[in-house]
Amino acid sequence: MIFSLKHHLALSVYLIGFYWFFSAEVKAQLPVFTQFSQNQLNINPSFAGYFDEDIKVNALYRSQAYSKLVTSTFSNASFQMRPYMDFIPENDALGFGINAYTHKTLNAYSHNALSATLSYSKSLDYEATQALAIGFQGRYNSKRVDYTQLLFPNQFDIIGYNASIPNNEPIQVINANFFDLNAGMLYSATGENEAFTAGFSLYNVNQISSDRAKLASRDGLTYNYHLGYSRYLSEYSQVFLGALHSSALKQNTTSIVAAVKLMPDYARAIGLDLGGIYVLNNSFSPFVNLDMNLVRVSFTYNVPIAPNISYVQQSNAFEIGIQLLFSRPTENNNLAKKHMSCFK
Repeated sequence: MIFSLKHHLALSVYLIGFYWFFSAEVKAQLPVFTQFSQNQLNINPSFAGYFDEDIKVNALYRSQAYSKLVTSTFSNASFQMRPYMDFIPENDALGFGINAYTHKTLNAYSHNALSATLSYSKSLDYEATQALAIGFQGRYNSKRVDYTQLLFPNQFDIIGYNASIPNNEPIQVINANFFDLNAGMLYSATGENEAFTAGFSLYNVNQISSDRAKLASRDGLTYNYHLGYSRYLSEYSQVFLGALHSSALKQNTTSIVAAVKLMPDYARAIGLDLGGIYVLNNSFSPFVNLDMNLVRVSFTYNVPIAPNISYVQQSNAFEIGIQLLFSRPTENNNLAKKHMSCFK
């Protein structure tokens, strides 16, 4: 039993490290977090200024386990602000964001990234019901894979794992540091009882080489497409529908989200979001968000359903997040009607 568990874990860790770090065929900066709604700067730089307040802070953590052993952790923190509101045209918005990301799989693989984002949103009509935003992002990445921490099938003998058996990899430790350029556009329309968003972004714009050697430690050019729609059902409830599709080389992923917001205290913007996220042919993730005026706390649990990961038994993952919003004091203390959106 011990040999079997170690053997399956070895294969899993090897596949995870090899699949995510070295396969140029599937290099895609796909959203790691199921709650991509809390992870806006990783799917479109134009989201840097897309919020109602002056400052927004997001933090998200994901833990992923296989066979009850925690193998991967993901953390993301972002700071966004809308500066110079008194110096730009009314109804326009300048957005600035800083985003930090880290991913670790056991002690074998790690990826750390830090980015700065700038966006500008231009109102398309006098009533500011429609806007078009464009954003740019620069991101510094540091990746590391340590083959000495991986267990390979050839390192098992009749007794079990034998550390004295070489893994036969020519390079034991690989470090890669590189810079990415990202860009995106976002269209938004807001009415009295409904709101709509549509966006497109390109990540790793400067990673367009088809040379396998050059892409061995890169992510490759990635395309993101996303839609969002929200509608008030009553003064105290609304619904949201959204979708995100990412594509890079031969890898694609599509996420569909549906949620309902219940607001028993409309005046203070206190409510509860209940919904689910379906990642096509991969997983279903129910989630709950607790909105407390300027604070949102979220929890998501992933239920894997993909046939292609059925070899991993008892796999599970959960995500927790927090969002803080800050606004300058104004003479008008009445809150404008806020549309629910997984992108705000």
